[in-house]
Amino acid sequence: MNIKNFLLLTACFFYAQIGYSQSSPIYENLPVGKYPVGFKIFTITDDSRVTLPEYNYLGKKNEGDRSRKITIHLWYPAKANPNTRKMTYGEYCYNHLLKTTNEKISEETIINQLRSTRGSIRNWFGEPTDESWKKLIDSKMLAEPDAQADQSKFSLLIGDLRPLSTTVTNELLASNGYVVAMVTSIGENYSSPAEISLKIVPDMQMSISHLIKNQSVDKERIGTFGFSGSGFVQVHLAMFDNRIKALADIESGLYMEGLYQAFSASDYYNPTSLRIPFLHIFSRDLSKSEKYFSDFENKTKFSERYRLILNQPKLHHWDFAAEGYTSCIVLKNRGAEQSNIQQSFEIANTYLLNFFNDKLKSDPNAKVFLANKPALAQVETSLWDIRSLNAVKPPPNINEFENIIRKKGIEEALAIVNTTLKNDSSSNLNQGRVLNSLGYSFLNEKKYKEAIGVFKLNTELHPDAASWINSLSEAYENSGDKENMKKTSQQVLDLLARKTTLTNAEKSLKETAERRIKI
Repeated sequence: MNIKNFLLLTACFFYAQIGYSQSSPIYENLPVGKYPVGFKIFTITDDSRVTLPEYNYLGKKNEGDRSRKITIHLWYPAKANPNTRKMTYGEYCYNHLLKTTNEKISEETIINQLRSTRGSIRNWFGEPTDESWKKLIDSKMLAEPDAQADQSKFSLLIGDLRPLSTTVTNELLASNGYVVAMVTSIGENYSSPAEISLKIVPDMQMSISHLIKNQSVDKERIGTFGFSGSGFVQVHLAMFDNRIKALADIESGLYMEGLYQAFSASDYYNPTSLRIPFLHIFSRDLSKSEKYFSDFENKTKFSERYRLILNQPKLHHWDFAAEGYTSCIVLKNRGAEQSNIQQSFEIANTYLLNFFNDKLKSDPNAKVFLANKPALAQVETSLWDIRSLNAVKPPPNINEFENIIRKKGIEEALAIVNTTLKNDSSSNLNQGRVLNSLGYSFLNEKKYKEAIGVFKLNTELHPDAASWINSLSEAYENSGDKENMKKTSQQVLDLLARKTTLTNAEKSLKETAERRIKI
């Protein structure tokens, strides 16, 4: 090797090492944590679901493995290793097509994906120069592909992969001690929010179980978040998976006209079932179109809720994502408001981090941060508003009610129900048949005090239901309380007397009540 080539090679190595050690300008103003970040892609199989019919449209047998495949993009705290390379921004533009970290795809595919990303940025923010675009796609990120994981237990954050868009956020969270898993099923198309939830919620649940078994994940500290349309399915997941302890959506449009109707029309949507802290991040301009925001205020009232509004006028939807943020940091094509746009992204991510630090890690500093609007260095306080809503105590469901009765006694159980049931008209405690069945469970065990308490609650909730009053009368009869047996039997007769005709079942109730009165 001649001296000229040697010096050139040495210089390249030297500058590569500088590039490794220096933090990327993308992260300069973000609260990067103490952990190196690892990144990998892998695919798991869900044998419980078959995704293809046995025969295709043309009547030919579908060969091969038809089980559902779930690809997981994983960011995680890693062990320091100065000899590994960093992911580039450009790689994140196309690696959503991969099933494993080192899968090879054609150069043509990579070029097309980079061209597509550049085209989107041009449409949203204006044409970047060739020089700035090359600088962006060559930018070093935090993550090191296939880095050795730190073996400590970390909180897990699960989501639906949004290619490129949440990359900066994912890496930031991983550097602060989170395992961040974004799942996808490559090549899948969905026609409705209901179908999305039917497919992706089980994907995420399967992924959670896999990660608990195979990664350094604390199963007691699991949260979920999503950006844009990927924020919708996270809400469904949080409503029905009790492993989820905290939820955040970023600029999802969840409560906007059209989007709300499509999302809430699904049978999976049950806002009163949401019982965990919920952070809703949105822009001021779009928040004016949140026609159904009352759902957040009223129907999700059993959750502790935070609403973060970014006040910068004309924030673009993608300013909450890596595309908008890097257009400010690297492309610098956002004009006079560039600094405020950049800071809006930084505010959103700082709140997201502190939200999860508080709710999943019980970090006292994060709790203080959320409780009072803080002063952020060199950031105008007018750029954001934060509002919090306390959770309302929900009533117990029927299983919880039974458990309280058995552990604490009927008096305490009824006291809890009487103070909380008014908060939720949809509670299954309001269903007469449900309470009646529980009452008979206690009656069959000869627990008369408990049975009478449950039956009496049912009659108070349904004072015009002769059948439920008859059940109470039966409990009094079995317990030997003839006075109350006769009194409630008379109530049954009085209700039935209002009717001009009786069904066979009501005739039977009448005969039973008349018999008891004569005892």
